[in-house]
Amino acid sequence: MLGEWLTRWTIRLALACYVAYLAGWLTIRREDWPRISRWVWTLGCVLFVAHVACAFHFFHHWSHQVAWQTTAEETERLLGVAFGNGLYGSYLFLAAWVLDVVWLWTAPLAGGSPQSAAPSVAISVPLAGRSRGQTPWWRVLVHIFLLFIAFNGAIVFESGPTRWAGIVAVVLLAILAGRAAYNVLTARRTATATMDEPQLLKVPKNRRTKEPKQLVR
Repeated sequence: MLGEWLTRWTIRLALACYVAYLAGWLTIRREDWPRISRWVWTLGCVLFVAHVACAFHFFHHWSHQVAWQTTAEETERLLGVAFGNGLYGSYLFLAAWVLDVVWLWTAPLAGGSPQSAAPSVAISVPLAGRSRGQTPWWRVLVHIFLLFIAFNGAIVFESGPTRWAGIVAVVLLAILAGRAAYNVLTARRTATATMDEPQLLKVPKNRRTKEPKQLVR
């Protein structure tokens, strides 16, 4: 009973941290949010590591073969096809999350940039030409993979309240992503329109020359 409770709630809280991190990435622009987001992301990773440890300790008896067989039986029950190799996706999910957290805490020091710049890379929107403080393209791919695995784990292979909570989270993130994309496009159009407008030189009144009056003869 305790093992099942720990296994379920560690993954639920880990995914809640993941959703909070992504939602903050898309919406919050407070100066202290980058520092907070890094801790939220790290806490979610720790909870997921705890979930994997609980699952292997209480259910799989620290056996890869048992975990593989359980995964195969679960996919057969839900999809009609026994596919135990999906377990490797969970392994990769764990490794990607841990490595991403390690990079988030160590990359600024390794790159020679100041410590204060470390949190900014956690939430910066990646652009085509990477400059200081922007998210590298490989990290965007990591997040796409994490989101894909989280979607399957929370919605496809779950039921009941967990599935409904996952659906609500996905819809919420989709709305926030759409709004963020709209804001970016609007800002770019405004900037482009401003650059295209002719710049009129305004002469101050006190510097304007008076037209000479015609002399009456």
